[in-house]
Amino acid sequence: MRFSYVTELRHAALPLLLASALSACALAPDYERPRIGASDSWHGPQGAGLSVAAHTQWWSAFGDPELTLLMQAALDSNLTIAQALARVEQAQGAARSAGANLLPQLSGSGSASSRSIDGASSRESATVGLSASYALDLWGRYRNESRAASFNLQATEYDKDAAALLVQSQVATTYFSILALKDQIAISEESLEAARSTLAIVEARYKAGSISGLDLAQQRNAIAVIEAGLPALRANLAENQNALAILLGRTPGNFTVEAETLDRITLPAIAAGQPSALLERRPDIRSAEARLQAANANIGAARAAFFPNIDLTASLTRSFATASPAETATALGASLLAPIFSGGSLEGNLQSATARQAELAAAYQQTVLTSFGEVENALVGTEVTAERERLLAVAAEEARRAYDLAEARYRTGASDLLSVLDAQRSWLSARNNLAQARLERYSTAVSLFVALGGGWQSS
Repeated sequence: MRFSYVTELRHAALPLLLASALSACALAPDYERPRIGASDSWHGPQGAGLSVAAHTQWWSAFGDPELTLLMQAALDSNLTIAQALARVEQAQGAARSAGANLLPQLSGSGSASSRSIDGASSRESATVGLSASYALDLWGRYRNESRAASFNLQATEYDKDAAALLVQSQVATTYFSILALKDQIAISEESLEAARSTLAIVEARYKAGSISGLDLAQQRNAIAVIEAGLPALRANLAENQNALAILLGRTPGNFTVEAETLDRITLPAIAAGQPSALLERRPDIRSAEARLQAANANIGAARAAFFPNIDLTASLTRSFATASPAETATALGASLLAPIFSGGSLEGNLQSATARQAELAAAYQQTVLTSFGEVENALVGTEVTAERERLLAVAAEEARRAYDLAEARYRTGASDLLSVLDAQRSWLSARNNLAQARLERYSTAVSLFVALGGGWQSS
């Protein structure tokens, strides 16, 4: 008789289980990616007809082994990335916890007692029990909560990729800044050497009585100005090397970059690809969309909360007592809990979930538009910095020629020292401007890599 009852109950529950599976996501809105008016090609220079070759190690395009080693060290030891990985672990735990409501819950119990009879003999007893419960997810509340947690996990993983990409860009730009500072120090030292050479001429002419002490003081002043600029450059170099050490997870102060000049770094040509491809390549865009999908699922969970909950329970208890046969008891049951009056909490939760979805839809669109703008700006910057570097290279070459001519004329007495001083300042300034322009060009290349997703690929 008991077997027949259990079989009938199982057959009665089967349609409910099927209904649960079929209607689990029915209350969640159908997800649609927000529309973005993306054009077929970039409007910035060099944007037409280019394609992207995805490469997760985008920095290798610069052809610098030391940069590659620094990147690997940062990916292994950077503390920002370590924090992002910990947040992924947290999200994994939350997703696992949310998915537990879709599975049966099992629990065990046990007890033992001893009772004295007439102060002499005693009677011992023990009870062991096993119970199981299962919530029928007829309206998809738990399934949508699990889906929302899974999407949030995806978003956290994309956030980790975005954090890694940011760290990579910081490592590259800081490394290039260090090399540019070394170039500027070398430029100042070379200019200082040239100024001292000129000072020797001035001193010789002053001793010969052909010039006044004014020329001597002016040249010494020019040397002092160049010398005064070197400590600031060296301090800036130390600060950048300390910043790079922190990015690598190392203690600042004992870290130095071996490379000496930015000139040894290859400047890669970067293909921008199509704007529509950016939606799949940038981790911050993928993160924003995953959070939007989670909010979509949360609406389904909030709607399902208006409907009754049905729980199935079963228990098995076995009792043991001294001098008595063991007794077994079983129980099967079902309970229904339906909301009648919630004081507006259910309606408020649904309102909040719907508004959250609208917020994240706008956030997704803003992220996409911002990304498009970053690519367009980087494309323009690539062309502008290249042209600026070319023109400043011409200016530096002409400034050096002017200095050589001014010094030669001064040696022969055909020109005064003022022309030499002006040429000295112009030459030093032009070379420093060229070094800065070269750094800007490399930094813009990094910005374009990052704007395009840095060769990021979803796993």
